Amino acid sequence: MVELSSAFLRLDGSDIMTFEIVYAKDLEQELSSENVELIDIRTEREFDQEHWEGAISLPLHETDSYEEILDKRKRIILYCQHGGNSMQLARYLGRRGYNVATVIGGYETMKKIRKTI
Repeated sequence: MVELSSAFLRLDGSDIMTFEIVYAKDLEQELSSENVELIDIRTEREFDQEHWEGAISLPLHETDSYEEILDKRKRIILYCQHGGNSMQLARYLGRRGYNVATVIGGYETMKKIRKTI
């Protein structure tokens, strides 16, 4: 069974948004669904050096174009190098209605689980 958590953040007195947390050890099972996109938000250079198989490169600095590219009908799983930037972006996208999750520990943790390409 996949362990998921929801993270809650009160943005103002009335607005609570959520995103999910995915543990690296559960990533393969999460990705087995057809309706999931794995997004690498690291730089293009970092992505080109190595990345998780099947990941799509959408660097963090291109956030303005995310809403044109991402499909709200899909589950979006984000990762960065250590997890901090993807968590911030998950908050941003979650508030805009995306079904979004972030990988705790980021790519550094993911590499320990499985060989990348």
